[in-house]
Amino acid sequence: MGSIIDIVASLTLRGAIVIAVLNMTIALQGKLSEKTAQANMFNLTTTISRVMTNDLNMVGYQVSSNYFTYASQDTIEVNYLDPSTGFQTWVKYFAGSTTELSGTSNPKDRKLYRAIGTAGAGLATPSVLANGVVTLQFTYYDASGNTLSSPVNKSSIRSFKVYLVMATGDQVNNLYPSAEWTFRFIPPNIN
Repeated sequence: MGSIIDIVASLTLRGAIVIAVLNMTIALQGKLSEKTAQANMFNLTTTISRVMTNDLNMVGYQVSSNYFTYASQDTIEVNYLDPSTGFQTWVKYFAGSTTELSGTSNPKDRKLYRAIGTAGAGLATPSVLANGVVTLQFTYYDASGNTLSSPVNKSSIRSFKVYLVMATGDQVNNLYPSAEWTFRFIPPNIN
């Protein structure tokens, strides 16, 4: 009789250990999914920041005036001479509406658009640079470092800040993993 009790106790203990290991595995899998989504957002945000930095550092290069052709809190359009092509170039960044990504569970995510054009051809049709923009905000500063209020006097802009927040379209562990990027541009080509 004692051996049956030992066997039952042994099986119960083994069952408890298996359940504990399964629960730990499930919890680790959830954390891994969350961290993977977070890493993907960081990578995407880094890629976008590099593209934007490349374009926005060129503001005013070999252009005597009209460095900014449009400047608002949610949109920027800049003008420069592209050294690789020799053509005057315009680049515009803006975020679309939340209804464009209605297939995701994130109610705040939008598409990030980039339009580029050259003299004579005008701006091309905007192309989607990325999905998952939660915030895209531009802040403009004058020569003294004061924030310019809306509507922005484009000829007064001497520097500007980009604030970008990206998030996944779907929840992971009841969160939308996100990444943010903030950078203040002080273009050397602006007088």
